[in-house]
Amino acid sequence: MRFTIPTLIIIISTASFTLYSCTSQGDSSQNATNETTESYYGSVIETSGAVDASRIREKLSLESQVSVKMEGTVVATCRKKGCWMDVASGKDTVFVKFLDYDFFVPTEGVEGYHTVVEGVAFYDTTTVAALRHFAEDAGKSEAEILAITEPEYRLQFTATGVMMEEAK
Repeated sequence: MRFTIPTLIIIISTASFTLYSCTSQGDSSQNATNETTESYYGSVIETSGAVDASRIREKLSLESQVSVKMEGTVVATCRKKGCWMDVASGKDTVFVKFLDYDFFVPTEGVEGYHTVVEGVAFYDTTTVAALRHFAEDAGKSEAEILAITEPEYRLQFTATGVMMEEAK
């Protein structure tokens, strides 16, 4: 079978377009990773304009809760399921849970990662039972768990989306 040059050009162009279309990236989704080592959990969020975690208390000085994008450094995650994480916020940490238990983050190996979380920041009291449960999830010793005897009023965050990026 003989092809003319214009016919060959059309065939090659069509094949090239088809191959390119098949290899292009699809929609970003939960746990998708791009070339900059960013991993997303829950909703894929826009990371620009995030407030440093150390400034969240300022935002809450006039309101009981605030919708915000917060950035900081991952200190710890739940070692059992990845259903919570602590993010450094200057003098202590912000306890971050995930809206409706809809998604999880890695259970280990992300300490020190840069993170941006989007959701709602607020203060709340955590019961002794819950604190002990979280301590168990974090792999604390039995003595450390039993030493928890008082509820704790602290800064918390319910995230709809999380981005983590390996520290460079």
